[in-house]
Amino acid sequence: MVTSLAAGGAFLLAMIAASVWAAVAWPADARIPIHFGSHEHCYWVPKRAGLFAWPAAGAVLYGILGGLSASSMASGWVPGVRDVLMPAVLCVAVGFQAGALVLARQQQDPAGAAIPAGGTAAARETTARSE
Repeated sequence: MVTSLAAGGAFLLAMIAASVWAAVAWPADARIPIHFGSHEHCYWVPKRAGLFAWPAAGAVLYGILGGLSASSMASGWVPGVRDVLMPAVLCVAVGFQAGALVLARQQQDPAGAAIPAGGTAAARETTARSE
């Protein structure tokens, strides 16, 4: 259980570090996507809200899964499930955040200014992509 909390905490710290890095490195008018598994279902929010939302979601997951694993509900679970559940879920959350940050980075023009979420097609064509 302790290793599960430590690994989950490491993933949570990675989420916080990524948000702090983006807060410092990106322009103030950048927009961050909050997505639910697909880049087609993104809600573009201002930089501050987006960079706060991802670690906040990670903290909520950490608290819920930590409490669930320590509760009497999990007493009959196989110990491996209790040890792996929280790090696995937080690893997926870190992956979602990384995908959102990559997508947000692609929405910025080469000079560093943010392109609005509903930007023109010409603005999107200037974004570097790997195809």
